[in-house]
Amino acid sequence: MAKLTIETFILGPDETNCHLVSLGGNAVVFDVGLEPGRLIERITALGLNLEAVFLTHFHIDHIGGVKELLEAHPAPVYASPEDEFLKELSFEAGGNREFVPYIDFAYTPIGPGRRTALAQPLFVLDTPGHTPGGLSYFFPSAGCVFVGDLLFMIAVGRTDLPRGSSSALLGSIRSRIFTLPGDTRVYSGHGPMTTVRHERENNPHFIFS
Repeated sequence: MAKLTIETFILGPDETNCHLVSLGGNAVVFDVGLEPGRLIERITALGLNLEAVFLTHFHIDHIGGVKELLEAHPAPVYASPEDEFLKELSFEAGGNREFVPYIDFAYTPIGPGRRTALAQPLFVLDTPGHTPGGLSYFFPSAGCVFVGDLLFMIAVGRTDLPRGSSSALLGSIRSRIFTLPGDTRVYSGHGPMTTVRHERENNPHFIFS
């Protein structure tokens, strides 16, 4: 297994997990919540070259700090365009319209398939449900997957926000995440790390369904 270093920063008022993954002197980041100062300081202190920022979805608590991060460490941003509609909705309606100054950054559309990050294979998984554009990112050589708000330890993501779908979310978990090796570490958008096996065997949304 690749010896990736994974550091998690809990950012912003919603305590969103931001994952800094590094190998040698290079790094990538998965999601960037509001108030990313500690993340920026860590990248600077370690002298890391930021290769890319990967976004799991477009809710403000996962993208609100991207622009500030890029000002300090420019890098390409990758995300699904399927969540672009959230920019047009008010925060009260589950969107980001009032936060445009925070999320006015360019990104490269990305979809499911094999990529390379940190000189390692990275599989982009199509995991809609929490949002229609939800993505997860799987490093097979390191045995870890970054799932955003799709799946948590003994819980799943909410689906009551715009264009959320409970059936799509549960289907994404079953077909994209639970098919990964059981010892795959699952890094969620909030809360502690878990594993595929732990969730297959203990998550009440599946063991009682």
